[in-house]
Amino acid sequence: MAVDEVSPVIGTGLQPDTDVSPGRLSLLDRVMLGERALARVEVVVVIAAMAVAIAAVGLSVVIRSFNLPFSDTGEWAMVAMAPLTFVGGALCSHLRRHLTADIVEMLQPGPLRRGLEAIAALLTLAFGLIFIALAWDLFDYARSSGEKLIDFGTPVAVPAGFMLLGAVLLAFHAGMDIWRALAGRPLGGLDPWR
Repeated sequence: MAVDEVSPVIGTGLQPDTDVSPGRLSLLDRVMLGERALARVEVVVVIAAMAVAIAAVGLSVVIRSFNLPFSDTGEWAMVAMAPLTFVGGALCSHLRRHLTADIVEMLQPGPLRRGLEAIAALLTLAFGLIFIALAWDLFDYARSSGEKLIDFGTPVAVPAGFMLLGAVLLAFHAGMDIWRALAGRPLGGLDPWR
């Protein structure tokens, strides 16, 4: 059971049906509520990208099978993979559903586990910041060159922009995990579906 299934805001000790006035929340709690709203947007983006990819592949199969005189929609599927991969990766980081060391998950809650999780969050933040720099270079090149894909002329800046967005979101969620670790809270953001 996730920690936030017990209370709507981690660390307040309030029951799920309790009305929480903004004055009773700490700064971390308010930022975590904002992070949850951001995660909800990430969920919508990932679901939309998956739907576009599935529809584009389906259309591509129909177009090729029946030799229809339309451009291949496989390009849209490839472009949809960018938000699915990079924004989806950031969402997995927020939900703590990414690859973790099993030994850390088996440890009892306490200072050792919290310390190891904080180190993992620091490494994720470092990766996210390096990834931002790399993604920015690609996005800046794609935007300034005006390069387009072949079939529909989709700008290469679109998937590169989602790569940059995913890197920023990954670094943000890692930074939030570090803040939670320093505050003695469990890592991982609030469940976006609650």
